[in-house]
Amino acid sequence: MSTEIKINYEEVYSKTAELRQRLQSELREAEAAYRQANQSLRRMDGKSNAEFMELMENNRIKTQNTCNTIIKLISFIESSAKQVERDEMLIARTFARSRVSRTRRR
Repeated sequence: MSTEIKINYEEVYSKTAELRQRLQSELREAEAAYRQANQSLRRMDGKSNAEFMELMENNRIKTQNTCNTIIKLISFIESSAKQVERDEMLIARTFARSRVSRTRRR
């Protein structure tokens, strides 16, 4: 059983960028649909209509907050991958220098 973890950093960065773009696109589309529905509802009267508009606004805010949270999580994943990649490169350089200095001493 291997204990080695292999990370394809380019794939992580590519996928996080894609997910972030898709979420932002979906959020823009949801906002546009909300505005369109809201404009239609404003032309109507009634208590039920007002309650429905309030409910829609609450759901819009929840959707925005959820998307923003997911985008932050995606950014965290990307930042963590970048930090791990930097750490791996530093470790690799340290070991390379260590090997070179040992061979020179012999």
